[in-house]
Amino acid sequence: MSKEKNSNQDSYPYEIRDNCLYVTTVSKRGSSTTKVCNFVPRIVSEKTVDDGAVTEKTLVLSGIHADGSTLPPVEVNGADLSNFNWLLDKWGAKCIIEVGQRCKDQLRYYIQTTSENAEQLTEYHVTGWKKIDGEWHYLLPGDDSLNVTLKGKLQHYCGESYYDLYDPIDAYNLFEKPPAPSSVIHPLLAFAFLTPLNEFLKQAGCMPKFVLFLTGRTGTRKSTIAALILSFFGKFTSTDLPMSFQDTANSITTNSFALKDVLTCIDDFYPSDNLEMKKLTTTAQKIMRAYGDRTGRARLRSDSTLMESRPPQSNAIITGELSPDIGESGSARYFALELKEGDVDLSYLTLCQNDAQNGAYRRTMYAYTQWLKRRYLQDDDHVAMLREELEKLYKQFRSDYHCHNLTCHGRLPETVASLMIGMRFFLQFLKEIGVIKQEEQDFNLDEFRKLLYALADIQSEKVEQDKPAHVFIRKLWSLIEGGKVLITERNRPKEFDPFPPGYIGCQDDDYYYLNKELAHSAVKKLCGEQGESFPFSAKALVKALAEENLIKTTASGNTVSVRYCGKNMRFIALEKSKADAVIGSE
Repeated sequence: MSKEKNSNQDSYPYEIRDNCLYVTTVSKRGSSTTKVCNFVPRIVSEKTVDDGAVTEKTLVLSGIHADGSTLPPVEVNGADLSNFNWLLDKWGAKCIIEVGQRCKDQLRYYIQTTSENAEQLTEYHVTGWKKIDGEWHYLLPGDDSLNVTLKGKLQHYCGESYYDLYDPIDAYNLFEKPPAPSSVIHPLLAFAFLTPLNEFLKQAGCMPKFVLFLTGRTGTRKSTIAALILSFFGKFTSTDLPMSFQDTANSITTNSFALKDVLTCIDDFYPSDNLEMKKLTTTAQKIMRAYGDRTGRARLRSDSTLMESRPPQSNAIITGELSPDIGESGSARYFALELKEGDVDLSYLTLCQNDAQNGAYRRTMYAYTQWLKRRYLQDDDHVAMLREELEKLYKQFRSDYHCHNLTCHGRLPETVASLMIGMRFFLQFLKEIGVIKQEEQDFNLDEFRKLLYALADIQSEKVEQDKPAHVFIRKLWSLIEGGKVLITERNRPKEFDPFPPGYIGCQDDDYYYLNKELAHSAVKKLCGEQGESFPFSAKALVKALAEENLIKTTASGNTVSVRYCGKNMRFIALEKSKADAVIGSE
């Protein structure tokens, strides 16, 4: 056995004998030396862990056992050091502390005395922009100067620390000669180059509050295209995307907080049956809400104090074979792109994948963030200038689209403005480093504006169709067409049964007069049978119909009094011509 004698007076009252720790105590009766433990631990490094919400200290311990074996380095949270619950799990049963709380206190104190020569480290468990010692850094694993660590499937994120001019040229080739329709690739590229601006868009009060939803039948290469775009931020293929709908909604939103200012992907919204449809739709709804509101769950610690909020800080692409049924509000929180069979040029896709695997896209993103840093982030005045420019562009693009489409959902102009900003900065970056000329920048931006407006108009129609009033009318029409409900004539003779089986109201040439409760119940039942949700009460439905000006209203309310079979009854008066317009718009 190795035997050490303590000759360092600074370590008094501790001694190391035969690789065991002893302590000397002095009392009125004299001094005595007792054994503390059969090993000698020490602090190798003191690590500060920053996860973007809280900063914690952890200690990396090593040591030697009485049998002469070296104890492997272990990481211990600072708060857990003194309870030694970690000892058995980390170093095994052979490491024994002598009986008594006093021995634990002495051991904890001794460990802390070894910190003087310990290496001081900082580890980041979050990506994106962070101000360190007065300078902005864009954090990604692989940074030579800073230790950025992500776990699990997030380990595929990594950056580069150099580039040459050929790399941005490869990125521009992806834009100029896309392997899939420009209606898919161009918005995805705009989204990718928008994402590093999140920190400053947040400061300007216009952070992106939507996700891109890439739909397509199986085999259309939607996951492959998503992986290609994510290759600006790491090493990805279609089989190792960061998240999927097999993950829980909570794990997805937690990871989305750690992935600050980088693009991520939630893959494969594809329910196999009605039960899974309900489960995945609930997950999709939570994701859309989280990104659409950029708010995290409010949670309490065990002592009832409020924990730090962890809202999504990334931007996200979702892939799926169909869009989820999440209503008007949910649909307004995503921007849809569609890949059809045969859309992808496989030979050119292979060339682009080779560029991605060789790191050209990662190096382009490094060049882009360094350009942002040089141009906008040298001091607080430059940061303020960037915020002002982003806010100005945001208001400009938002106003432009409002003028283009006056009937769209309120969120859509914000989405259009965000994507326009991403493309504007991408093209401006390429122009200023010499890849394209000013006239190319202006032409490409104008063409992208036209493309984006066309896509946004389609999205606007989709959101319109998801309005509760429009869903109700379409479902009601299918019930009438299928003979599952009955609408009688308003002038029905008194001798006939006024309420035959399936009755939900009556009609004349201009209106359907619907019994509010019966019509609502019939539509809700149909939605349930089809595996869809209709989470609106009868009262909320009538209000929505009135707000859309689809029903006749009076000073007394949203129902009208109608004489039917000799009685005065109150109905919802749904205007036939407007209902027909809703049905025809589908």
